[in-house]
Amino acid sequence: MSIYQRKKWIRRILLITVLALSAIFLAAVVYWNSMLGLLTRPEEIQSTAPHQETAAEISAPAETIPETTSPEETWPEVISDKAVTNIMLVGQNWREDEPNKLSDTMILCSINRNTRTMTMISILRDLYIDLPTYAGHGPGRNRINVCYALGSSWTGTSQGGMEMLAKCVEQNFGVRVDHTVEVGFDAFSAIIDALGGVKIDVSQEEAAYMTEKVGYIGAVEPGVQTLDGMEALAYARIRKIDSDRQRSVRQRTVISSLLEKCRDLSLIELHRMATAVFPYIITDMTNEEITNYVWEFLPMVKDLQLASVTIPVDNETLPGSMWHKTIDLYGYPSDVVQCNVKLNRNYLLALLLGKGEEKIPAGRFQNRSCNPVESMIK
Repeated sequence: MSIYQRKKWIRRILLITVLALSAIFLAAVVYWNSMLGLLTRPEEIQSTAPHQETAAEISAPAETIPETTSPEETWPEVISDKAVTNIMLVGQNWREDEPNKLSDTMILCSINRNTRTMTMISILRDLYIDLPTYAGHGPGRNRINVCYALGSSWTGTSQGGMEMLAKCVEQNFGVRVDHTVEVGFDAFSAIIDALGGVKIDVSQEEAAYMTEKVGYIGAVEPGVQTLDGMEALAYARIRKIDSDRQRSVRQRTVISSLLEKCRDLSLIELHRMATAVFPYIITDMTNEEITNYVWEFLPMVKDLQLASVTIPVDNETLPGSMWHKTIDLYGYPSDVVQCNVKLNRNYLLALLLGKGEEKIPAGRFQNRSCNPVESMIK
């Protein structure tokens, strides 16, 4: 073979290689975009407004902040760090006959690129706290789990509920919420089943409660075992045997177990999981943002360290952090949790950001317009 023929043959091989790689890349892009198309955006979910009397009940604050005091003027700056991404995860107990969608689970997932740590911050749903002005309503005080119901009913979409909750977290605790993710309990169960269940160490008391009090599962034995979706959901919702704080610990235990399973998934298993899971997820992240995060965080999965905390922090860890109180809420005595917001805010900022903090004048959701139409399109 002459030198000319050899060069011609090499050019052909290179051309074929380039074309093959281009075809593979194009197929990968088409596949990835089709997978992202399974996700739902919050603006696509219409929220049915509550009946008038119900809306009045959930929106009337038990303690109204004086009109001369604007929380936006007195609350601290929201702090962010370029190395940290905070994603608000909300679990909803949707029922068609229940117009007021109270947030059952609220977990802020904070990923620190520098320390390769993901910290899960559970927020107690009975936390009685300042609620921000949103969509022309407020401010006031109420349980934090009404934020989603109020925001979604005032704007008519799921997006409004997530925005108001994120704004409440930002303005009280000074932590920027970069993105939101929302799933219903049916989705929670389906996601776990898609991954083949989760390994949980169930205590004697937990097993007895799940067996005797939960009607949609069978008998559960104590000990380390793999729970299916419905069993894991029942486990994560237990609070009658101890407290809402321990309930939040159980929820984080299930999520940690899920993440551990994801560490060793093959590409085929990842595809099966994504196909089963994505249709249940509602998020405000764009396709471009999700793609960038996948490229950035996927290499971290193997050695990602997990940490967790509950807000308010317990008094043993942070003296004077919180207390329980019975208040008159909607004309009935209600048990709520109150906290020293400043103590918890400083604890949270130190935990998540440490040094290298970058102050910004407002959080992502703090400067949203009070006009419900404008707030939905920004």
